[in-house]
Amino acid sequence: MIANQPTVDHNQQGLLRFFLSRRGFAMEIIKSFRVTILVSLVTLLVGFFPSWLSLMEMDFAAVVDGQWWRLFTGHVTHFGSQHLFWDLLMFVILSSLCESQHRKHYGLLLMMVSLVVSATVILACDHVNSYRGLSGIDTGLFVWFVGDQFRISRKASDKAFAIFWGSLGVLLIGKLCFEAITGDLLFVQVDGFKPLVESHVSGGVAGALALILAVLWKSDTLAARDANLSVVRQKTLAPSARPCMLK
Repeated sequence: MIANQPTVDHNQQGLLRFFLSRRGFAMEIIKSFRVTILVSLVTLLVGFFPSWLSLMEMDFAAVVDGQWWRLFTGHVTHFGSQHLFWDLLMFVILSSLCESQHRKHYGLLLMMVSLVVSATVILACDHVNSYRGLSGIDTGLFVWFVGDQFRISRKASDKAFAIFWGSLGVLLIGKLCFEAITGDLLFVQVDGFKPLVESHVSGGVAGALALILAVLWKSDTLAARDANLSVVRQKTLAPSARPCMLK
């Protein structure tokens, strides 16, 4: 019995290390994509509890009466399970890609995109009285990600990928033009509501603005870091200023 005891302890330690490694991995995922995970979980909760819709959808009259939170929460409400599925699927993919590249200011920029879409819909869509869905934000995230990849490809002088990402941007413009002319969604047809092209166009514009701000802020952060490193390096390499002692 005494001889087998170290084996048991070793196995227990192995299991402990296994669970700790998995826990560390999970915490790293949560830390890396916390905004995406938070918005996705809230969207799913609202989908499971339809009674919340009346409190969270972007009802234009309620917003005017002072219920300003609907400018943000209206995006996580949807017209049925099919609408929820496609909007949330695209959001998880695109939001994860954008957040992984611009983690520091991502939450603030996502709020800016959602606010631009909400304000545009309220001001430009007087033929409806409410709005639901992540599609406007999804369009903005698509523009943000594609534009960022195009910028990176150009910077790396990768013409093939620059053409690829640029082509995706052109296809998006074509999609928006099709929706504006026909009033229908190009890829997904969902019964029960009419898509608002204004939300997609404003989302694309807001996504481009978010990309510009993200790049500028990242450049400032890198410049400040390089400046600090330069100062530290100069102090490290500089000879110590000690007084000369005359003999």
